[in-house]
Amino acid sequence: MTSDIPVDRFVSNDDPAESWKSWKEHIDPVFEVGSLPDTHVGPSVTMQSYNLGTVLVGEISAPAQTLERTSRKAAVQGLDHVLIQFYENGSSLIRTDRSEVTVRPSDFVVYDLSQSVMVSSSAVTATNILLPRALLGNRSGLVSALHGSVFNTTQDKGAELFAFYLRRLVASCDGLNAHQAPNLAEAAASLCATALPSWAVDGVAERRVSLKVRAFIQDNLGVPELGPEMICARFGLSRATLYRQFAADDGVQNYIRNRRLSQAMRLLTEPAEDGRPRISSVAYAAGFSDERSFSRAFKRRFGCLPRDAAAERAAGSPRVQPDDTLGDWIQQLGL
Repeated sequence: MTSDIPVDRFVSNDDPAESWKSWKEHIDPVFEVGSLPDTHVGPSVTMQSYNLGTVLVGEISAPAQTLERTSRKAAVQGLDHVLIQFYENGSSLIRTDRSEVTVRPSDFVVYDLSQSVMVSSSAVTATNILLPRALLGNRSGLVSALHGSVFNTTQDKGAELFAFYLRRLVASCDGLNAHQAPNLAEAAASLCATALPSWAVDGVAERRVSLKVRAFIQDNLGVPELGPEMICARFGLSRATLYRQFAADDGVQNYIRNRRLSQAMRLLTEPAEDGRPRISSVAYAAGFSDERSFSRAFKRRFGCLPRDAAAERAAGSPRVQPDDTLGDWIQQLGL
């Protein structure tokens, strides 16, 4: 059976140096790639990505390498997407601002693509899903706290079910028809969303409260008064309970500020018919009281000023290769 699901493939050639250059270019839409002493791009290095319209899924057989997603790269791209990988072979050391963890076979690792991360990896075989945060519905607020987190499928039945579906979906893509893609993508996003809370928060009651609080924050980012007092009053929580739920995010204020900055980045970089948005308008829309404090916070978070991110995106990011199919697909998700 012939598939009409769009697919983008990387296949190495007989020249290791040329293959390494091509590999770096292929991965560049997500990570900047570096070599290790045992890096070798031979015939076993492959990557397939399938475009299901709202979700990208695929599999990768990667060489030993380092991967970095810098704050600058996240700022310029303005993505609000989630990348989740299920490891079948190999291992990686994941470093974020908050933690350092190792991912091994049968583990999931979650990347919030609006944040920076460093990865040092052996040769790895993994199954991938990349989707806009918004597809996770009221569980989307968990992604920020889960960035760089690792979870084992043998300890969680929800994660195990998600892994099984994701692997079978990728294995079947070469035989699917385009009209099947929307429902399959919706099922993948739904299973992903269902699995995330069981990974993130212990206890059913506390999990429900956490989801409601994070959804409330997301819906009220533009409200200047948004903070611990407003949230505690809205949900009848003590400050101790609220702070405990955001301990992994270095506190609720830090979580709100980062979500506001991510919102501002989307406003700065999304296409606009009437030109680039004013920095002050973006600052107020994202809940900041003035442009100066917004610019300082933005630079600390992303390594550049808001006007630089807006100007660079408006000018168009430079292409590393003429046919940047994967990069185009990633940018088009959620539009």
